[in-house]
Amino acid sequence: MEFLKQLFNRTGLLPLQRKGDIEFEEKHQYKLISNKGFKIISTIEKGEGRLILYRHFYGDVPENAKTSIIIGIRVITKEGIHHPDPILKAFFNEEFTNISLADIEIEEPLANNGYGSILLSTLIQIAKAKEVNSITGWISKVDSGHLDRLVHFYKKHDFKVSLEEKNKDSYKIGGLKWQNI
Repeated sequence: MEFLKQLFNRTGLLPLQRKGDIEFEEKHQYKLISNKGFKIISTIEKGEGRLILYRHFYGDVPENAKTSIIIGIRVITKEGIHHPDPILKAFFNEEFTNISLADIEIEEPLANNGYGSILLSTLIQIAKAKEVNSITGWISKVDSGHLDRLVHFYKKHDFKVSLEEKNKDSYKIGGLKWQNI
């Protein structure tokens, strides 16, 4: 029964390759991520743990022509590797002048630990490096339960947040915009 629980559990911990050896695990995970063709952006010490910040790249399309932006964080602690990884999903428009923020996915056990800020700051760094004019997005109705926290989060990262009158027929309840100045 424990096997089935682990199989269908969306969140959890995977054991370290060597119990309690974070440095070995960091190197091991670094290789696994790199071997998938993903680009390691940085490694970050967080308390006794490590974070590996990476960007997904797939296929034979050159890096500068990729329109999708998927940034992830591999969270490694002495207890294990947290899964699923916190992920940010966004994409460039055809002219590479705007980035549309699609989603930031952080499962509950990892929420409120600064991972969203790391992901969004990395997206802003990508925008600045590519000389992108703006990052836009919207707030979904599914986020209405934590709207105050969400507005504070985006404003902290210099986004303008505009909340809309609640429309029963729309999933969109607000807009987001960051300008490159």
